[in-house]
Amino acid sequence: MGINERKSREKESRIKQIRDSAAALFYKKGYAATTIENIATLTEISKATIYLYFRSKDDLYYSLVEPSLDRLSKRLIAIANMKELDPEIRIRNVVSATYDFYKGDHDAYHLVSRYEASGFSKLLSKDKLCHLKDLMRSNINQVGIIISDGIATGRFCESNSKMTAIIIWNTFMGIIQFQENRLAEGSSDYRRLTIDGAVEIILRGIRKS
Repeated sequence: MGINERKSREKESRIKQIRDSAAALFYKKGYAATTIENIATLTEISKATIYLYFRSKDDLYYSLVEPSLDRLSKRLIAIANMKELDPEIRIRNVVSATYDFYKGDHDAYHLVSRYEASGFSKLLSKDKLCHLKDLMRSNINQVGIIISDGIATGRFCESNSKMTAIIIWNTFMGIIQFQENRLAEGSSDYRRLTIDGAVEIILRGIRKS
């Protein structure tokens, strides 16, 4: 391994350590209560080292959330555009993709889902906050697009597609939170089973007989 390659790997490893520590602290203490000094202490490095890679706490938080949320957004847009698929299948695929995001990047999911409660909306810079909101809004909009397609093709009953999309999205997030609380108490893992059951109930309600 050459010197440049070794330095590159060391840099990537250091950035990952910082991001992992920041994610854990943001989740445990909240964004507002977490300081760069806290992150440095947990990572066992100096504050100056963190500032070599991240300009601010805002920049660090954004680096945790934006890439994962952007990937999810692009995935959901692709699913919504698969017009050859039945709308019900596309709804289920959206739910599966979102669940994969949750399972694959726990920290990003929780930081996104709690951004209002943790005060992120007041502390992030305006441009970054607007971009994150656009991505989150886009995710819900893709569900609405699929429902509108289902209504237009006679697959679903006439309804407010945006409201139905919000119901599906909030149902997903609510189940995740509820089932995680149960898991913490030693309960069995019913997250995916409960989500699939809830989606089926909603689809049954909007399906045109």
